[in-house]
Amino acid sequence: MYVNYYDREIKQDDENPTVGILLSTNKNETVVKYTLPKDNKTIFSSEYKLHMPTEQELIIAVEEEKKNFELNEKS
Repeated sequence: MYVNYYDREIKQDDENPTVGILLSTNKNETVVKYTLPKDNKTIFSSEYKLHMPTEQELIIAVEEEKKNFELNEKS
């Protein structure tokens, strides 16, 4: 929903379609989802990477950050 809103209302005509990444976490679960424009065939990025991280790679990264945050909160 937010990606579609951004593309309709904010994105400039010379910009590529928006790719959305949803990161959500709580004590028991971390969820990662990609949203791409309908009929998307290509993805462009402002930073070159050989591949986009997988959902599992992002889940691991979020879990690591959550642990770091909890450790800092206890200090």
